[in-house]
Amino acid sequence: MGIMKDFLRKVWKDKRVRFLFVGCLNTVVGIGVTYLVYILFGYSVIYPDSIPSSVKFVATLAGQVIGGVHSFLWNKFFTFRSKSRSFGEFVRFAVVCAAQYAVNYLLTLLFSSFISRAWIYTIVVTAICTVVSYLGHNFFSFAQKKDRREEKEEETSL
Repeated sequence: MGIMKDFLRKVWKDKRVRFLFVGCLNTVVGIGVTYLVYILFGYSVIYPDSIPSSVKFVATLAGQVIGGVHSFLWNKFFTFRSKSRSFGEFVRFAVVCAAQYAVNYLLTLLFSSFISRAWIYTIVVTAICTVVSYLGHNFFSFAQKKDRREEKEEETSL
């Protein structure tokens, strides 16, 4: 039992694993909010063709906004454990999300032109965009500024 517990503790310390966990959780929240709005407007999620485009717009917007705030908070405090209190961090997070969305859209257009199965290119695009998103948030959104003492120690150790 101790070996498994140590393994799980070591895996959980890896921020890449935490990032994937938050991504899965965020997907559930975003879809859940979208479906909840459908239900609040009196529509069935089982028959999405019967839902007017205006309701789909409101539901999708609500899912994206609440999912985005959820993602920011979980990634800030849980995944990257940022201690920063700046508004700039949120702006950088939004920039990375917008860039990741653009990459997603462009890759979907590209791959859908020569891959006939949507599920195949969706998996490929999702994998690429997950890496883009992680790198953007790790090195831009929640990048930790090094303490000057740490920088000097690194310089002297080189």
